[in-house]
Amino acid sequence: MNILRFLREQAKGYDCSVCGQNHARSDIRVLGKLESAWIVRVTCSKCTTSFKLLVVVDDDRTNVSPVQEPAARRAERRRRPAVSLDEVLDAHEFLKDYSGDVTEMLEGEGRRTSVERDRKA
Repeated sequence: MNILRFLREQAKGYDCSVCGQNHARSDIRVLGKLESAWIVRVTCSKCTTSFKLLVVVDDDRTNVSPVQEPAARRAERRRRPAVSLDEVLDAHEFLKDYSGDVTEMLEGEGRRTSVERDRKA
């Protein structure tokens, strides 16, 4: 069995969780093998987000086509836009000056931008 060919075929059934690009054209590299498992790095062809997978293959079932998510279900999934550089900088500025606890921040008071807090003061 050619594991790389198998992984490329499987990648067609998945989309990037960051930008929504289908992984059919993503860079897939086998980093190593542990008994019946492979360590794989996938890099999105659009946003270059990388992640590592531990892929376990049952050698007795290699001739059986693995279950894939139906195309209709993939299309229904909500796609989130990629995080912009401005959003990262805004979060950095917010957290740099933030003095409350996480609970307070998530409950709403801390969600205000520094501009809104300055207006309130």
